[in-house]
Amino acid sequence: MDTHIYRVSNRTKFAMGKNVDQVEQKLLKVVPAEFKVDVHHWLILHGRYTCIARKPRCGSCIIEDLCEYKEKVEID
Repeated sequence: MDTHIYRVSNRTKFAMGKNVDQVEQKLLKVVPAEFKVDVHHWLILHGRYTCIARKPRCGSCIIEDLCEYKEKVEID
């Protein structure tokens, strides 16, 4: 599992887990079958360009209203 997927899944509380195996198993349960092929790329891209590790760009995030990340930051 990619670190971006792990980070985004935990920050948004979409599929939380203490390790990548837990997150992967939860994602397999919550992602509808028709999206399982594409969700991998969507989460990687979202983690790479919007929900970045050190300073997430919450103000420009299209799912900010659904996100439960408590340390949200403003865009520069």
